[in-house]
Amino acid sequence: MRWDTARDARTVHALVEESDRAAALRTGTAAPVRRPEATRRLVDLGVVRLGRVDGVAVVTVTVGPVPSFDPDGSALPRAELPWYMQRLAVRPGCPDPLAGVRAVRHAVELASAAGADALRAEANPDLPDVLTLLTALGFTRHNTLDGTPRRTRLHHCLARRPSTTGGS
Repeated sequence: MRWDTARDARTVHALVEESDRAAALRTGTAAPVRRPEATRRLVDLGVVRLGRVDGVAVVTVTVGPVPSFDPDGSALPRAELPWYMQRLAVRPGCPDPLAGVRAVRHAVELASAAGADALRAEANPDLPDVLTLLTALGFTRHNTLDGTPRRTRLHHCLARRPSTTGGS
């Protein structure tokens, strides 16, 4: 899989909506309403990554220091420099059965390389396959909010890399 920074918000938005529709059909839940302007903002910030197989975008994940939810009152462990992962989406029928795993690992690598000490995420608790994937890859569930939509907050402690800049 080849990773690049997304430049076309329409491609990203279509992939996320396609993935949402497939998950809704699979689980009997409602697909979330996605706003194209929110996708455009994230693409413009340069935090959206696309995974491609044979040049075709098959997975997307957004990862960066911009919180995807209000971290205050989220009952997550303390972190000095948390990064946030959101909008993990895999194209239905993707030829790579591990695309979701690869996307989460890619997000962890990016956050670690940037010096983040934690990667945080929010997932729909009615999508057990997503929660199983995230917990299998090191995320810990911390709380579930029963509002509309329901959300579970997750936290993954990252080993901070020692600074390569010389000290005094």
